[in-house]
Amino acid sequence: MSTTDDETYWDAFGDDPYDDELELDPLDANSHAPEPNLPFIPAPQSSAASFYGVYTASKRASFPHGSANLETRVVNTMAFMQAQGLNLELFMEAVFWGDSDCTANYTISYERTVFMRSPTLLSVLSNWWCPPTKESSGGGAAMKEFLVLRVGELLVEELEEVARTELRPPADALSAANLTSINFRDVILTIITMLAYSRSHKSSRLTMVWSIFLKACGLPARAFDTLHALGITMSHKWTANTFKAIAESAKGDTRLDVQLRRLLGSHDNLNIPMRVFSQRSHNLNHFINASAATIWILPESAFLPPDISSKVKEARRVAAQASEAFPLEDLYLGEEDAAARMHAQGRHRILRFLLDSPAFAEYSHRDDPLFAPPPPTDLLPCGVDHVVTQHILETVEVDESSYDGTDQLMNKIWLEQMGWGSDEEKRRTGMERLLVWAGDQLTVDRIRGLARYRHDDPNSFARMDWVEPVFGWFHATMVFANSLHAQYLGTSAGIGLRKAFETLSRKGLMKQETKGVFWHHLDEALWHVGEANFLALWAEVGEVSAHAELASKSPQELITILDTIHKKHASRAAVTDLENAAAEEQDEVKRQMVMLSADLLPYFDLREAMKIGDVGRMEDLLPTMLFRFAGGGNHKYAVEILELIYKLRTEWPDELR
Repeated sequence: MSTTDDETYWDAFGDDPYDDELELDPLDANSHAPEPNLPFIPAPQSSAASFYGVYTASKRASFPHGSANLETRVVNTMAFMQAQGLNLELFMEAVFWGDSDCTANYTISYERTVFMRSPTLLSVLSNWWCPPTKESSGGGAAMKEFLVLRVGELLVEELEEVARTELRPPADALSAANLTSINFRDVILTIITMLAYSRSHKSSRLTMVWSIFLKACGLPARAFDTLHALGITMSHKWTANTFKAIAESAKGDTRLDVQLRRLLGSHDNLNIPMRVFSQRSHNLNHFINASAATIWILPESAFLPPDISSKVKEARRVAAQASEAFPLEDLYLGEEDAAARMHAQGRHRILRFLLDSPAFAEYSHRDDPLFAPPPPTDLLPCGVDHVVTQHILETVEVDESSYDGTDQLMNKIWLEQMGWGSDEEKRRTGMERLLVWAGDQLTVDRIRGLARYRHDDPNSFARMDWVEPVFGWFHATMVFANSLHAQYLGTSAGIGLRKAFETLSRKGLMKQETKGVFWHHLDEALWHVGEANFLALWAEVGEVSAHAELASKSPQELITILDTIHKKHASRAAVTDLENAAAEEQDEVKRQMVMLSADLLPYFDLREAMKIGDVGRMEDLLPTMLFRFAGGGNHKYAVEILELIYKLRTEWPDELR
């Protein structure tokens, strides 16, 4: 090669061919490689491809006009190779790390590096895989064999890396933080987990979580064996042992929180049908009546003084020695303020039905101060510092519906699981502690009845002075909805909820049920019926044929319509006016609908107050619930409501209220 050719050869780089900054192939000879102590760092692919692409492009542009075309140059080069005893195969083998001399030669190394980093390499490989012409002979078969081999090696490396770093469970594999830290949205993750688990059972982080989840869902053991064979879950035996280990760990956490924090408890009955696939005399289907309890650890803000137990006992003693029973007039203490708050909540609920309708989606005055919701009455604090922690105790095969079962649960089983089972802990419980315990009406009635039965026992623990039973508001809400169902069901031919249920094709709502999803469906139906009723009132009172016409009215005009709806179509005063009307003016259908509207608003108010934690609104509704349960035949819950009102106003000290 002449001097001129050499200069043209290196012009594309604009630098000396032996410049130290030149990027070399790391597999080339050590004599021209970077220093041993300095690791070789290749340039980014995008900049390297651009750099080497410029070099190749400059070579193409360097062809002088009128010279031999590319085909002639290639033929001449191959003839020269033949003269040197080389063909294309030998030449390529030598250039691409053929022997140590070719690897060490700087000129060969440079051209090899240019080719391997050039974007042209991809087009060359593509032409090898599939030649541009059918007559050409490609290397597709060889490349397929090569790809299968190399992709398999790469997959093995990736699986080993993933199994070693991502899927291997940490030391605290069964902790709540680890079990809930995996994202299940990517299906590819499950496939990778199956492949990794097939190589090592230690690569089982996701497999463990699937096993625990499916076991909790009641997956049968035979299905576990199938999924375990596929690498999706651990074995059934491992899962059973894991549940035992998790339970033991949770028991320790429960006892620690019970000793350090304020708490309340709750329990209810549990029915478990045990089924077998192949019955034998020693292996039969049977039904278990069990009980399950939960301990609720209150936040630090729920402070109770250390002497709260003695204060409650003293308040009970003073209330028991009162010369008069609880006067009925005390039910109406502060009733005017409570009635005003309930009136405001009812008005806003009717307004919300209109503002949340599709016709008002683009209403420009939604933020008008006239539409502002009433302030909360007594809202519980929220945030990270006010989170209530939940601890589930072990389910036991004891029927809580009997006094004997309640005695075992309250005075032995739950206390032992909480770490209060020793004689010293029982003494502290009777003397110093106060445990508020919630449940349905049966649970509370059994606890209260057991305490009455043991009122002459020799010590505070045996008398169960340390237990303060209260009814669960969720159960009271269900009874509230059932009371509305019983009062307004009506008939298919007349008026009432039955006709609405049949029109809406709501099945399973004609007869009250205590099990299953009856209350969920009933609650949903009450909301739908109430919304339709009040939207119809908006159209009737507003004298429009479509709600979209109301969107053209000002906020003040809508408030005027709202006051008319609430006063004349959804209040007790409106019901009284209709009942006192002359006989010829009596409208039974309208009276029933006005009374239904007036009764639905407190139910909606209770549901929203429970959802947001406004305990003040819930307390305001206690007299309304008392009269509904007393008049509707729910005498047991009427007693519970009256008991709670009495405790709030007379028996409980201020700290417990």
